[in-house]
Amino acid sequence: MTAPLHDERTRNFRDRLFCLRDGPAPLLARASGDSGFVAHLAMSTHGATGWDWSFRLVRQGAGWTFVSDGKLTLFLDEPGQFVPHDAKPGDQVAVRLPRARENLFPHRFTLHGGQGGPVLPHGYAKLFLPVTFESASALVEAFSSRWADQLRFGLHVCNSPHDFARADSAVVDVGPQDETGVIRLIEAFSRQHPKAFSLRGRPFGTSDGPLGLPRAVGQGRTDLADGFSWRKCQEAITTAGGRA
Repeated sequence: MTAPLHDERTRNFRDRLFCLRDGPAPLLARASGDSGFVAHLAMSTHGATGWDWSFRLVRQGAGWTFVSDGKLTLFLDEPGQFVPHDAKPGDQVAVRLPRARENLFPHRFTLHGGQGGPVLPHGYAKLFLPVTFESASALVEAFSSRWADQLRFGLHVCNSPHDFARADSAVVDVGPQDETGVIRLIEAFSRQHPKAFSLRGRPFGTSDGPLGLPRAVGQGRTDLADGFSWRKCQEAITTAGGRA
């Protein structure tokens, strides 16, 4: 996993107008984050597993199956590891995997819903949660609970303790069919942890969303996690440069 490269103007614009930082962004040497803090977030999931629908059945034999998502190929030899059980080669299948994704995106700890990550083809909502460092593990625990078993989403939390002074310290990517369920989950979490969110304003390019949280619409895989913020800020810099 490598962090994306962006010019200084885009980074400064994003830090000031999207992340809404009070000062300069901290120097984060490791895109994979602070190992101790990441381990703490992983423990907060209590080993939660879910169904990942991004796989297709490749080949199978007596008691074994190969599945692939185009990048990763898995060998499955235990009962109940994928559904539907009567799938044939080429069919889409769901594989039961840990829901935590520690290195899926630079500088983020990602947690998928019980039914996998967000459905992408028709656009998806992005909800920005300014969760505090002290409440980050509780947020991960809430999104790992049974209330998320039937949902598809991606929760992306800062993976360094030094990177929480921002309006987007947590981001949720969720499709339209699951957004209501995710909002209910956030609402229940907010009632239990009334000081968990430190509201900092509305990031550039977002609108006022449910529960007073910023919201935007993402398009495609490149907008997942921090991709949307980088794209919007780069577009703003490019447009400003074109007018100069």
